[in-house]
Amino acid sequence: MKVALALSGGGIRAVAHLGVVEVLLGEGIEPAMIAGASGGALVGALLCDGKEPRQIVELIKAVRLWDLFGSSGRGGLFALEKIGRILEENLTVANVEDLGTDFLVACTDLAGGEVHYFDKGPVAELCVASSSLVPLFSPVRYGDLLLADGGFMDNMPAGPLKETGLPVVGVNVNPIVARSPESVVQTTARALILMMAANIEASKRFVDFYIEPEGCERINIFDLRRVDEAYEAGRREAERGLPKLIETLASI
Repeated sequence: MKVALALSGGGIRAVAHLGVVEVLLGEGIEPAMIAGASGGALVGALLCDGKEPRQIVELIKAVRLWDLFGSSGRGGLFALEKIGRILEENLTVANVEDLGTDFLVACTDLAGGEVHYFDKGPVAELCVASSSLVPLFSPVRYGDLLLADGGFMDNMPAGPLKETGLPVVGVNVNPIVARSPESVVQTTARALILMMAANIEASKRFVDFYIEPEGCERINIFDLRRVDEAYEAGRREAERGLPKLIETLASI
């Protein structure tokens, strides 16, 4: 059975998407189209290029923290050019339209104040733009646009998938649980997650089935030591929801 997947951002938590996809593939449920924001765009591009979920997990485990924090950039503390290079080196094509599975990248245009969904253009550059969490990471100048994290305006880009006619499965790797931040950094991160949670609530109306892996909330978005934990959280949640998902897909 074919579905369309909307994958949220969430830094390292986005590895949970790979656990979800692994379970879906094992049941013969194949993504015919993927839309992603931020970390969801990064793993989504690799999936659409034909990589297996476990391959991508191993690729991410080879990334080091300093790969995230490249040169100083304009409009942010760091640029993500190293992540762009890693992505380019591991993709078999350069452009979104040449990927083996249809793909949409959600980016926020800081200049125009709107979200853009790209189905054409340079994969690595657009995925880096979609992952540029300003002011930590620099926005990306793309023609007349100033692109930043897609999660600012649409962190689970399900809306554009409805017109495909495919059943839409939305995966959000940022569960909201009660928590009191204890520092400026924690407060800022908490505010960002709550802001993105609000637009995910708006996107839920476009999905036929919603998955939110329990346990992801305990994983720091930059903690590269917890890749396997994020993956297993995705697997567990997908396995837990599988009977209901199959029932839902059968009724569409």
